[in-house]
Amino acid sequence: MEVTNQVTDTIRVEKINEVYMKIISDASTLQEITDFFAFRPAGYQFSPKFKARIWDGYVRLITPFKPLLYVGLLEHLKKFCETREYNLIIDEELQEESNVPDDYGYELSKEVGSKLDLYDYQNDYIVNAIRKKRSLSLSPTSSGKSFMQYLIAQHYYRAFKHRVLVIVPTISLVHQMAGDFVEYGCDPKLIYKIQGGVDKNTNASFVISTWQSLQKLDKDWFDQFRVVMGDEAHLFTGKALSSIMEKCTDAPYRFGFTGTISSDSKTHQLILQGLFGEVKRFVSTKDLIDSGKVATFKVKALVLTHPKEIKTAFKKQLKTLESSRRYAAEREFLVNNNKRNLFIRNLVWSLEGQNNLILFELVEKHGKILEPLLRKEGRHLHFIYGNTPGEERERIRHLVENDPVKNHDILASYGVFSTGVSLKRLDNLILASGSKSEIRILQSIGRTLRKGNGSDDATLYDIADDLSSGSYSNYTLDHFKKRIEIYSSEQFPFKIFNVNLT
Repeated sequence: MEVTNQVTDTIRVEKINEVYMKIISDASTLQEITDFFAFRPAGYQFSPKFKARIWDGYVRLITPFKPLLYVGLLEHLKKFCETREYNLIIDEELQEESNVPDDYGYELSKEVGSKLDLYDYQNDYIVNAIRKKRSLSLSPTSSGKSFMQYLIAQHYYRAFKHRVLVIVPTISLVHQMAGDFVEYGCDPKLIYKIQGGVDKNTNASFVISTWQSLQKLDKDWFDQFRVVMGDEAHLFTGKALSSIMEKCTDAPYRFGFTGTISSDSKTHQLILQGLFGEVKRFVSTKDLIDSGKVATFKVKALVLTHPKEIKTAFKKQLKTLESSRRYAAEREFLVNNNKRNLFIRNLVWSLEGQNNLILFELVEKHGKILEPLLRKEGRHLHFIYGNTPGEERERIRHLVENDPVKNHDILASYGVFSTGVSLKRLDNLILASGSKSEIRILQSIGRTLRKGNGSDDATLYDIADDLSSGSYSNYTLDHFKKRIEIYSSEQFPFKIFNVNLT
């Protein structure tokens, strides 16, 4: 006798607004769904609440007591039901798609009189986004994400007169995005830029703002927009950014753009997809390099081996500290190490006739130490960090891009320059401070990949420090090993050079 599995459990999904959908089912099934959408974020075990046993370490995107789930997670809910053979009944409004032809991106680009040629992969991103009404476009740095955002924004403005809110992480990107839109052919009168101290009320069609300027606004302010875009969307998992997206309850069209999504955290990915939609990737960094659309790229990893007596003394010093203070003590030692800082200076000065970006992490403790060291007659040093006004950052960007004579050194903090900033004439990237963050590293690398004005080759100088002694391996050396794994997984060519720091 043949036995068949009968579908007995039913899950209903009702649309609440453009942010949430309501899940209707019996209590046991709702608990299953809760468990399916529950994950422990990276580093949960270090949380004071977890240590105090107040929190079990799980982030739950839905609970049986509040059965609301982000609309962008509908596809994940479908997979949940398929694997368990549950019957899923979905509100028709949640499944509506827009009908546009496969070549619509090209057609749209011609209609708006774009000054740039559209690549095949850009057309694919645009078509997918408009069809699905929401998407999370995973497209590498230097792939032309701002151009894609411009064309999508123009689609909704031209077809429906919808107003568009573009959210970016920094003041620099407010000015840069607005400048890019104008460069692509947009009428400047249609654009309004919001940053600290600027009136938030405007009737402009395209509003570009930092998220910091929006986080305290009431929900009513966001009701004027039907389209919301998140540039550098990997940053949108923070509480402030998520709350902004949750206020956009009347915006059915949601588009996130990022070059990187953390591969270490399912929670990170699920929140992003919940806020914007399913992840789509049509091109990789290696694809862009192989096709000649971005600069060729290589990594020179410079491992500074500190003298044996320094290693031994440093290890003894760490033993006197609590484990929670050891990483900070190691960073303090490295940023104050004169030989190391002189090595960085000599490396920069050896790169004559080239434009270099030097990234550091600590402004007061490192950036302001390196700044006077790097100054040299005949070279142009630009020091950029959080307190540098947005207009000044934009002035420096245009100066470096348009100066026919190279020899520009940009000394910048990770926080300001690792994300989003577009610069076409960089030859070298120097990591004066290491990091194990996959997102930060890949975003930083993207600064050097833009072709233009003869800059078709790029080199990353990754400076690491070997303070290991016996069985002890120092933190920054372990972080370097993590970066090597990233380079390998991204198929970036790299060589490791050992340097005795004597």
